[in-house]
This record gives sequence, structure tokens and C-alpha cells, in this order.
Amino acid sequence: TYSSLEETYNKFFEELNESIDILTDFYEKSPDATPLAAYDFIFNGNVEKWIKFANTLKLRLAMRIVYANPAKAREEAESAVNHPVGVFTEVTDAAVLQQSSNLTYNHPLYIICYNFRDVKMGANMDSFLNGYKDPRIAAYFVKSTASDYRGIRNGINITTKEVYSEGPYSDLNVTSSSPILWMGPAESYFLRAEGALRGWNMGGDAKSFYEQGIRTSFSFWGVSGADSYINDNASTPAPYTDPQNSINNIPAGSPYLSTITIKWDDEADFETNLERIITQKWIAGYTDGQEAWSEFRRTRYPKVFPVVVNKSGGVISTEIQIRRLPFPTTEYSNNPAGVSQAISLLGGPDNGGTRLWWDKKGL
Repeated sequence: TYSSLEETYNKFFEELNESIDILTDFYEKSPDATPLAAYDFIFNGNVEKWIKFANTLKLRLAMRIVYANPAKAREEAESAVNHPVGVFTEVTDAAVLQQSSNLTYNHPLYIICYNFRDVKMGANMDSFLNGYKDPRIAAYFVKSTASDYRGIRNGINITTKEVYSEGPYSDLNVTSSSPILWMGPAESYFLRAEGALRGWNMGGDAKSFYEQGIRTSFSFWGVSGADSYINDNASTPAPYTDPQNSINNIPAGSPYLSTITIKWDDEADFETNLERIITQKWIAGYTDGQEAWSEFRRTRYPKVFPVVVNKSGGVISTEIQIRRLPFPTTEYSNNPAGVSQAISLLGGPDNGGTRLWWDKKGL
């Protein structure tokens, strides 16, 4: 049988808080100890960094439920930030899996991009990074055959794979041995920026956290120019042009094209500054596509292009897009009673248009 998603999130917080307490007690008694360092391919036994990671993860999950249980969200978020060890603050805090003499792997994005030829730069990254003249673009992607950075729009009609897999679009700037990012330190600052925007005790103000999030992302990716980028109050996401099929274009003035600028604006309303925070959080969160989707569902930001072809038969909204993945057919075959009980907890049918428990914005 399944638990409700609300029960599951409560369990997340219970287990994280228990782990944080245990690790903190150990760290206070043995601050220089590095237990299990030979088997820890993330932090090499650094307990302080594991505590920061746990607190940052708790902060992420707290923000996830802000529209479903705002009181619980604030309680857990403030607890994470105000813990004696705290959350990620430095570039070196990043939770990153790296190859070593004891660990080798093939980066999954390298396999998907270069072996399967199944993924390229997305049209939304094309629009935001080109429009903002974002120097991270070269760290994220490689130039296309046309010597520019060009993405592919989601949900388009592709007659043959080769048109797009071998066409004038940008590959990902990744090798088989590239580090695999679990969670970056910039996310911590953007989460705190949103918390401060909501009036929570995050240890500072939204503007400072927002700007530090950008700076930290630039530092993490090894690019310069953060200060001029932060002060750009004119650049907006660029119109999108598909070099293969103009039906996929997003022209200037399109309602699907975001107009959000980079520079913080204390006079802007809550939603405008929330869009500003989440847009930069989305850019900085590359390569974590799952988190990007979760944040888009939670906040409706950044403003991403809808699919061109909606094959759901009206089940999934073209505007707010897919909200969840249906249960697999094997679950219906192997656990019919359990999946039936689970569907009763959804509050809607088992399809991609039904919102999850925490997906409450606009309801």
C-alpha cells in the first residue's frame, strides 16, 4: 500500500531531522573526524558538509510544500537555515560525485547526448541564456554547427530523429567523466531569497540572497562577469527560432516569451520578484532536470514554452503542462489493490494532468 504524499513529506522531515541531530552530535564531539572517508565519494567523510547538505535538502523540501502547508514549510525552512552548522554557503559545499581511483562511471548525460543522440540544448535555455547574454552558456553547452548556441523546443513534431539529433543544435558540454552534481550551493541562496521574500527568518534579505545565488553559480561554473550580469536591468529572454521548422518559433511579443529582467527590483510586486528568483534558480540548477520540473510545477516559473503538439487528448493542459507521471502498467498488474488505494489518495485520475498534493498554486 501507499502513503499519502503529505505523510511522505512529513516522514522526509522526520528522517532528515533525526539524521541532522545524530550528525551534529557526532560533529560536536569529534569535529576533525572523517568517518568512512574511503567510501564517501561526495564529501570524503566531512561530517560538517553532510550536515549542510541535509539542512539544504530540508530547505528545498520545505519550500516544495509552501502552497500546501505554509506553516510547516516556514518551520522546517527556518530550522534548516538557523541550525548551528547551517546550509550550503560556499562553492566547495556542493554535493558532487566525482571520479577517483576507487570510482569510475560514465556520466548519464554524456551517454544520452553523445551515445544515444537523444538530447540537446533546450529551446528555453536558448532563449534565456542568449537573451541575457549569460556567460554560463559556454560552460553548459557547445556551439552548434552554425557556430551559435541553439536549442530544440519540447513537444514538437519530429519526422526523423536525424533532423534534430544531427542538425544545427547545441550538444551538452559534458564528458563521460564530468562530475555529477547532486545539489549546488547556489540553490541554497535562491531558496533563502524566496523565504526572505515571504517574510521568513532566513538570516538576510531577498535581494542579497538572490545576488549571492547568481555569484555563487558563476563561481561554481568557473565564469566571470557576475557583477555586470546582476546589474543588467534591460536584457530579457530572446525570441526563439528553430532553424529547421519555423512552426516551432517563439517570436518577439509572444505570450509564451518571458519578459523578466535580471536586476533585482525592490519596488516590484511579489510575483515579479518570485519569477526573477526562480528563473535564475532554474538557470543555476542545470543539470538537475527533475528539480527544474518540480519547481516549474510548484511556482509556474520560469515561463517556459508549451509543447507544440499535445498528444494527451485534452487530459494534460498545454498551458500548465504535465503535472505527474502515471503509475506504470506493471503496478496495475502486480499490485492492483495497492495502486487502487494510491489513486484514491491522488484526488484525481491516474494521468499526467492530476496535480500532486504540494502542487497547490492557483487552486
